[in-house]
Parts: sequence; C-alpha cells; structure tokens
Amino acid sequence: MDEATGLLSKLKSTEPLRQQEKIISQLIKLVIEINEDDDDTDECAVQEAIMQSEAMDLLLTHLQDDLSQEKESLLAACCQLVAELAKTETLREPLVNRGFMPQLLRHLPSTNIALATQSCRALGNICYDNDLGRSAVDKENGIPTILNMLSKQIENSEEGAARLRIIVCGFLLNLTNNCELLQDKAIDNGVLDLLNDTISRHLDDEDLTNMALLTVGSITEADSGKAAASRSGLLDTLKMLLDRESSVDLTEMILELLTGIMESEPAKEMAAENGLCKSLVSLIQSESLSPEVVKMASDVFISVLVGDDSMEKLYASGEGQLFLQSVEWLSSDKDHLKTLGSLAIGNFARRDAYCQQLVENGILEKLISILKSNIGPEASFTLQHAVLSTLRNLAIPVSNKPKLQAAGVMDACLTLIHSEVMAVVFKLLGVLRMLIEGQEAAAMKLGQERTFLECLAEWCSVEAHAGVKGEATRVMASLVKNSRSTAVIQNLIRAEGLVHLVAMATSEHLVMQNEAVMALTIICSVALGEAAVSLKEAGLSSTVLTLLKEQTLPSEMVINVLSLLKAVTASASPPTPTPCALLACTGLMPDVRRNLREEIVSSGVVDQVRSLAEGHGDVKVKEQARSALNIMEESMSTG
Repeated sequence: MDEATGLLSKLKSTEPLRQQEKIISQLIKLVIEINEDDDDTDECAVQEAIMQSEAMDLLLTHLQDDLSQEKESLLAACCQLVAELAKTETLREPLVNRGFMPQLLRHLPSTNIALATQSCRALGNICYDNDLGRSAVDKENGIPTILNMLSKQIENSEEGAARLRIIVCGFLLNLTNNCELLQDKAIDNGVLDLLNDTISRHLDDEDLTNMALLTVGSITEADSGKAAASRSGLLDTLKMLLDRESSVDLTEMILELLTGIMESEPAKEMAAENGLCKSLVSLIQSESLSPEVVKMASDVFISVLVGDDSMEKLYASGEGQLFLQSVEWLSSDKDHLKTLGSLAIGNFARRDAYCQQLVENGILEKLISILKSNIGPEASFTLQHAVLSTLRNLAIPVSNKPKLQAAGVMDACLTLIHSEVMAVVFKLLGVLRMLIEGQEAAAMKLGQERTFLECLAEWCSVEAHAGVKGEATRVMASLVKNSRSTAVIQNLIRAEGLVHLVAMATSEHLVMQNEAVMALTIICSVALGEAAVSLKEAGLSSTVLTLLKEQTLPSEMVINVLSLLKAVTASASPPTPTPCALLACTGLMPDVRRNLREEIVSSGVVDQVRSLAEGHGDVKVKEQARSALNIMEESMSTG
C-alpha cells in the first residue's frame, strides 16, 4: 500500500510525459502483482486507492487529448492501467461512471498495436459480467467499431496482431455473453461471418480459434444466432476443424457448439448436405477418443436426424450412406454403436413409408436380436431404451402392426417386464400400446398375460414416474377397447386394474380422460356383472358426477360420459332371465349391478343429467342427456 501511495504522489500533470509514463508503468506492475497474488489481503485497498486518486483524472485527460504519435506509448500505458484495475469486480461500474468507455472506444481503431490492444483489454475487462459497461458500449454504437477493427486486423501480420485478434474476440465474448440485445446487434452487423473468416484464415492458431468459438457460442445462444450460424459458413469451418484432428479440448468445444446450433432446422439441413455428419461418424468410430467425446459426437449426429428435411436427405430412399451406416451399427459388438444405430433408425422411422420399408428390409430381426441378447443385470438400459423407442415408431403404421406381432416383438418386449428402470418400462409400454391398437388378436394375447397384467397394475400406481403411470393406464384402457373381451376384463379385475381406469377418467389430460371413459363404457356394456364390485369400490359414481359437473368439459366428452352412465344403468336392470340364463347366473350379479345403480342414482347424478337435458347449450348433449335420464328413470321404477 505504501508503494502505491508513493507512486500516486509522484504522478502529476506537471511531470514530463516520459516520467508520467514511467510512474504509470510502475503502477501497472504493482497492480499486476497484486492481481496475481491470491493471498494478498491489500488487493482491494490498493486498487480502490488508485481509483480514488487524482491519477484517474489524469489518465482520463490523456485519453481525451488529441492523439499524437509521441503520446501513443503513454496512452497505451493509461489503457493498460485501466485494464488491470477492471479485473477487480467492484471497480468496473465506477470506471464506467467516470466516463472511460467513450475514450477507450475512441482509441480502439488505432493503428498502434499496443494502444489498440490495451484499450481493447480495458473495454473487455470492464464489460465482464457488467451490464452497465455493456450499455455504455452500446450507447456509443460500439459494435460496428469493434467489428470494423477486427476486420482490419484479420490479415495483419505485424508483431502483436495475433494477440490483438484474440483479445478482440474476448471483448466480443464479454460484451455479448447473456445479453440478447447485443447478440442480435452483433448478428445484424455480420459478426458471425467475421468470426468465421477469422477462424478459417488462422486455422493453426488454436488460441484464437478457441476464443473465437467461445464468442460464437455466446452469439448463438439466441434462436436468431443459431439461424444466422447456418448462413455464415460456420458449419463448413467447423467441419474442417473436426477433420483436422484438433486437440481433444478443441474437439469438445466444437461439439458443444454444434449441440446448440443444431437446434436450428436450417443448421440441421445444412449439416446433412455439407458432409458434417461424415465427420461426426469418424469421431464416433474413433478408437482413440474418450467415451465422453464419442457421446457428444453421437448426440450431435442424432440431433441432425431429428430434423424432418435433414432426416429425409440422409435416408435418401433407403440408399443414403449414413442411413446404411446406421443399419450396420446394429450388428456391432459395441453397445454404444448399437445404441446409436437404434436411435438413428428410430429417427428414420418417423414416416410411415420409411417404417414400412424398414420392416420389409428385415430391420426387425436385428432389433429383436439386440433386445433378446441384452437382458439381465449386465444389460445396457440405454440400449434397451433405444431399441424400444425404435420399435414403437415402427409399430405406428397400421400395416406394420401384424408384421411386428408375427416377428415376435411382443414376446421380446415381455421379457423386459421385470425391469426396474422406469425409462425402459415407459418405452416398453409405448411399444405394446402401439402393437395392440386396432389389433384384436394382439390385444387378446396381451390380455391373457397374467404376469404382465399384474405388473401393469403396479405401474399404474408409480407416483415417482408420471410417464409410466400414464402410459400404463392407457395400455389398460387400450386392452379393453381393442379386445372387447369379457375374459380380458376379468383378468384386469383379478389384477385389481379397474380402480386405475376409474382414476384415469379424471386425468388432467383430456385424451386420457376420454380413453378411460370409453374403456369403462365397454366394461359396463359387456361385463358389468363381473366388474360392478370393483367399479363401486373405485368410486365410479362420484367420478361420473364430477365429470358431469365439469363446466369446461367439451361436448363430445360429456356425451361419452353420458354413454357410460347409460351403459351402467341399462346393464343394471337386465330383462327377466330365461331358465337357461338363470342356470348360468350366480344369482348375485343382478344385486351387485343394482347396488351400483342405486349408488349412482343417490349420488345426485340424476339431477345433474336433468340439468344438462334442460339447459346445456349443445343440442346433441341435450339429446343424450334426455336418453340417459329416461333409462335411469325406467331403471328406478323397475328396481
């Protein structure tokens, strides 16, 4: 502290310029030493003492003076002292408030490398995590000034120019980081084209490349930046860098950057056209890269396939080189390649025509083989998840469903029902639901799998994984809808599954509500005698009343609920049985059905239906409500 005080006392405007520069240089050396010494407790005190001294007024005066060649060295020293002070967070805003920003920007375009470098350092340090500094640069229309400076320095071979290019990129990074306004302004002024030009002209300068890519990452945080990246030629340059076998750190940075840029559809399409995916495949198949880098490259590859246009380009009617490579990976002896191949095929299987072609060309056998060989405690859950995701997509086209069933997809899936990994179970249920949709025989077969149904009922209660819980109840509803079988319904009753269907009827998702109501209507139509006790215990009557009272329920859904009500009340009042029928009945069924009906009637449902019949705005709802009311009144009178 004493050294700083002594130097500051000597720094006077009356001193010769050379002497002033010498003292400023000594101050710079002192501040640098303090900045580098993490244990120095006097850091803030020394920095603040300099900041509060008259020396800062002298620095500002020099920076405001007309530039002359004899003062360039002194001005560079002034800027450097500001740059070192700005490394202290608490001094950044005071430097802005003292009016340094306009003067520093004024010297940024200097042809003197030292002056341009130090003014740029000062600006960059002040703007680091400092919105006030960024606003000050913006107020002076600084973006064009900075970019113009970088443009002029791109081909400069003068000593110090290489370092200056790095510092300018760093300034741009600090200026735009987490600041969408300045990111957009930089994009409008062509920053990505300029950064791309800078990188491509200095491919061997890894320090510059690193800094420029960090800046690109900042600029492309916003959607506008991602879209602009695909127009700038950056993807071609990034491909070139990957092909040059750069350092691991640089490769990771490029892949991380691509991960963000590939959120843009134009970027995906360009990546499918410019050969970037081939470069990614080279990384993926490398024996020397770490699993983490390979995973990053794989993720970028899949993100390209997520785009519709890019996927179609790479599929190329089933002849695309990268599509064929994906198929080949399915036969690899390495799990990560089989996983990637499965994920890739799953993305190609997003169009019905491609799904049909894939099945016709024998892809099922490969996928089923992977699934059957990847079971047990040592199994790769990631691989299971990937294969199941692909099988679900392949099962969507109606024409494929019987083919998947015939190939043994359902049987292969059932070998995984004891998995404790909920992400795998979720995909497993998705495959099975697609397989039985519209397929009576498949629904009948699955509905006879007692062990599966027991697991299904358990999954319907998994609170820790909402996806599994929802998918399980949807599979249960689908089993009822597609089989319409008393035997299947009886199996669901034994598995204690009906309570979940009743609960599903009040789901927050309308689609699931409707699926549950339709399944319950079928159950009440074909097997109410067997299901009545379970439905009563599950609270069917209060559920129906809740749904009918829901003011925002769409008319179509209200009509379906009324159909369910009709199915319950109509079935609860069977006609007088014939002698043969009496022999087939237990004698308890009519009483059970009657008890359920009476509970529904006493719950207030009749009054709610009457209200709908009289006052609902939809004519079709009124008609259905009247019909339901007639049936209920008739059943009460005959009860």
